[in-house]
Amino acid sequence: MPRLSILLLIFICSPLSLAAADSDITMDSFEETAGRGLVIRTNPQNVTVFIDGVERGHTPVTFDNLTPGEYHVRLSKEGYRERVFTFTVFSSSRFIALIKMEETQGEALVSIHRERESSAALPFEPELFLRTFSGASLPLSPENKTLLTLPAGYHTLRARAFGWEDESITVMIRENAVVEADIYMRRAAFRIENLTQSRRRLNPANPGSLGVNEYRFEVSAFGSAVFKILDSEGSVVFSKQFENLNTRIQFVTWDGRDSDGSPHPQGIYTVLIEAENQSENIAALKLETEINYSGNIFPQTIESGSAGLAFSPMPHVLPAGSFQFDAGLLFGSFGLPFRIGMRGSPFKQVELTAVLNINPDLNNKTGWGISGSVKYNFINADNIPLLFSAGVSYSWADSNGEYFLSPGRGVVFFTPVSIEHSNFSVVFCPSAFWHGPEGFVPELLLSAGFLYRGSWINTGISARYEFNFKENADARLLAGAEVHIFPSPSNLVFSLQGGIIYASKLDYYGGIGIGLIY
Repeated sequence: MPRLSILLLIFICSPLSLAAADSDITMDSFEETAGRGLVIRTNPQNVTVFIDGVERGHTPVTFDNLTPGEYHVRLSKEGYRERVFTFTVFSSSRFIALIKMEETQGEALVSIHRERESSAALPFEPELFLRTFSGASLPLSPENKTLLTLPAGYHTLRARAFGWEDESITVMIRENAVVEADIYMRRAAFRIENLTQSRRRLNPANPGSLGVNEYRFEVSAFGSAVFKILDSEGSVVFSKQFENLNTRIQFVTWDGRDSDGSPHPQGIYTVLIEAENQSENIAALKLETEINYSGNIFPQTIESGSAGLAFSPMPHVLPAGSFQFDAGLLFGSFGLPFRIGMRGSPFKQVELTAVLNINPDLNNKTGWGISGSVKYNFINADNIPLLFSAGVSYSWADSNGEYFLSPGRGVVFFTPVSIEHSNFSVVFCPSAFWHGPEGFVPELLLSAGFLYRGSWINTGISARYEFNFKENADARLLAGAEVHIFPSPSNLVFSLQGGIIYASKLDYYGGIGIGLIY
């Protein structure tokens, strides 16, 4: 019998094939298949399904190979009205039911009160939250009351006010009913807690916000406090007075410098907070901060897969836990290649770098490539103005995907060394470059550069000479200047660069970039 005739017979002869008690149950499709059964999908999901009074799972759910006959289905979820329908299974038919559950709601009239014994002169500005203290607070009237419309079921309401202990209650919301909920708050005991710092090691020589430590602590009630930082001999090198503590969270910043702007020496410094309130309750917290001048954080160029100047890797590595993200666009006669990369230090003296570049071409295949490196810093001593590292980098690219400022596809072993004086670095880096299957005779890469590090700007120049030992192979010279701008207090980095590329002919390039360093 044709398919259409079968369907017509089913609907005409079997009017109870889907009998719904609720009008918004819709049938998405009805078709003959090799199996038989029912598919139930609901909005929202995770609705409990009962068939003939027995729990059979949670939506979305599929019931295959059901025995032909009539079934009673009930859908249940807390906070939603139950849905009920029946359906009949035939020998070769499957129902797909799409059901929207209707939310049941009630109301709660919430009032927040201060404890009856408390002084009316004590400020009382409560906030009300649903479930947790995260997110925005619920609006309250001047009398600290509100009428909430909530799904039926149990809900936890939490009240918070500075100078008062946090309180919470659980209410049962019933459909089309109003429940009254009163929250009484007790005056808080005075205490300070949760003293934290943005970084364990501080280097005042780092630029902008990278050379600043931010301290955060919480107080429970009104009072006063003094924040101190002491050196190893117990002398106070920094202090801040809080005359009137009237908010829960307090912040202090310290740049590791004295009142004249001179950086303090390396060592361990003790952070101490002493606080009290009008009842003469006294509390104290302390932790330690280390000033360490080996933890240099400043942006570098990472587009070629190893961090440093544009054409010369540098021996500097980030302190452990720091990172830099970078994205940029290059332009010249070779096109408009785009790059995105990052560098980070998972361990002390170790730095990893990874870069993805894409070179779009409207007339040819768009190319792409990847590169990365690992670098280990061997010498970084305070008593000698010398840094030395060694590393290896690898680059791969498909056709039309090589980054034009990199040496190309292959493996590079590099050993950068720099002489340091104040904010200046002079870098020299010999490297050996293997093309892999394209040639086992390595190229010699000689690079050098100069860098100045300021409080909000880095600027440098660098050059690389690529000498190929193959016959009739052209040597290549690349040179350029770069600027990295990182205005405080943000951690954003803006970059500009430009220079020349000379092989068989002279070419020029330029580039812009934006990044984040922390």
